[in-house]
Amino acid sequence: MNKKIHEAVGVPEGIVNAGQRLYDDFKKEVIPMLKDGQTEYQVNFKPKEPYKVGDEEITNVEISLTLRPDSDDYSEANMQVYRKNTIGKVGNDYVLMKVNKNGTVILSIDKPVPEKWSVPEVIDSINTRKVQTVSALSHELKHEYDDIKTPHTKISKVSDYQSNTEMFNFPIGAIQRIFYDLYYLDDIENSVRPTELYAKLKTKGIGKSGFLDYLRKEYFIVMESMKFSVDDMIQEIYSDMGSVDSFLGQVGDLGKNIEDLTDEEKVNLVLRIAYVSASNSRRQNYGDSLVDNPLEAELGFVGDKDTQFSNYENSFDKYDNDLMRFYTDIEKYLKITSTKVLKKLGKVYSLLPD
Repeated sequence: MNKKIHEAVGVPEGIVNAGQRLYDDFKKEVIPMLKDGQTEYQVNFKPKEPYKVGDEEITNVEISLTLRPDSDDYSEANMQVYRKNTIGKVGNDYVLMKVNKNGTVILSIDKPVPEKWSVPEVIDSINTRKVQTVSALSHELKHEYDDIKTPHTKISKVSDYQSNTEMFNFPIGAIQRIFYDLYYLDDIENSVRPTELYAKLKTKGIGKSGFLDYLRKEYFIVMESMKFSVDDMIQEIYSDMGSVDSFLGQVGDLGKNIEDLTDEEKVNLVLRIAYVSASNSRRQNYGDSLVDNPLEAELGFVGDKDTQFSNYENSFDKYDNDLMRFYTDIEKYLKITSTKVLKKLGKVYSLLPD
């Protein structure tokens, strides 16, 4: 396949082959290590030939595997590539500089298993989940590739991304879901979606004729985000006032008796609490990322850092007296970004066999 076509689609040449080889090598290394009762494994190895991703090579692999016995089944593993950043300055802005790991990919794999798990069933789960695992490994290799090719990133991108994941546990489903959609469509994640999709299609042997059906089934979140509306979200909250009452009953210092509130007042309170939680999380993550010495952590920022942090904090001022703007801005982002992501995913069609 022409290298330029791969680059135009956003799928580096060789990345899915690398994901498939990494899956095979990981299986070969980890299966002999598995023991009843042991849940933590360190799997380090060097591939016989480097994994080639575009014009980059991976010569060393370090994987931390955790079997987590808190599931009803042998569920799909969660994976994350290790990133190391340092604070640097580009122009007048402080940014997160990526640290090159010199051909080493470092992965953590967290695999849910039942309380009464067994080694043969873990092995069977690894073998039967090849499509999902190859796709996830290719997904993480693309993150690694992006880190190499993009030497720095804005702190706000990382802090907002982290904040979205921290809102996954918000106890109101409609709110929880919009932050998951924000995470799913974040620039950090949507850059790897074409690679993830191509890995699934190639591993399953799906060609052009099956592309559209598979895209609709696997990437329905993108389709749904194109139709997201704040009004629908609010109506969904109204449809489950029991959860609203339960949540507000657990929130301290409301200054109000929830039994005296109308449903409209309760829903507005939920929307404000979610906004305050998300904005505080973003501020905290931004500040934590900007710190690069213990003194700053204790005393705060000075000079250019103080100015940059203040400007970021002030970016939320527009929402303080206009709460619904926060949510309508999310609606605009989801609709615009999901359309862009769908176009990116559509380009994968050109890589498939007839």
